Amino acid sequence: MQKYYEIETELGTMRGFFHKPDVSQFPVCIIFHGFTGQCTGTKFSYVQLSRMLEKQNIGSLRMDFLGSGQSDLPFRDMTFENELDSAIKIFQEVKNMDCVTEIYLLGHSMGGAIASEVAKRYPQDISKMCLWAPALNLPEAIEYLKGHVDETPYYDHSGFEISHAFVEDITSRDLYHDLDIYQNDLMILHGTKDATVPYDISKKYLKGFSHPVFYPIEGATHNYDSLEHINQVIQLTYHFLTNNGDE
Repeated sequence: MQKYYEIETELGTMRGFFHKPDVSQFPVCIIFHGFTGQCTGTKFSYVQLSRMLEKQNIGSLRMDFLGSGQSDLPFRDMTFENELDSAIKIFQEVKNMDCVTEIYLLGHSMGGAIASEVAKRYPQDISKMCLWAPALNLPEAIEYLKGHVDETPYYDHSGFEISHAFVEDITSRDLYHDLDIYQNDLMILHGTKDATVPYDISKKYLKGFSHPVFYPIEGATHNYDSLEHINQVIQLTYHFLTNNGDE
């Protein structure tokens, strides 16, 4: 059953959907969307995947982060820190559910970086993690903004307002640090034509993780902009979350 779901935080209300199987006990996959994204996912992929998982008695919780989608706050108030705080709040919400047997994480782009940070903090509480083109290169990727936003309150990023606070926050971080704290099942998918998180970046972050299963998606862009590519990503993720993950 797909149900509207709210989580209250000190900064406002997060809104999204909980997909709950018709059984008393089940694993739950928490889904973290990327920068400028929302809880439907690229090409509505989170909706498709959540409904597929529910049929296999795996629940999922997909929420809009504060500042995104239907959740409270303007996007310009978003920082990596408050997205991470929100992600931890979502994780704790699921961890406290009596019906939950295991917790899985799925994150795309910046959501993948958020997922990896949550996994560092709760490595024993997460059984599986799947990352779609995790943007662990974000600090380097937006370093250039620091010299261009001083004269205005916000930077115009393709119609989205990005604050000084976001830029200062993200550029102060080393997202590659301590990735190997998480030792459980891990799968990473990365398009070979990704211009946002360049495919070569994967060679760097793969060295940080402990024994990841890695799938290059040949010819795919960052948001998997073809039916072939998005279907491949959904099917690989579905297989990983419903099976052993290494077959």
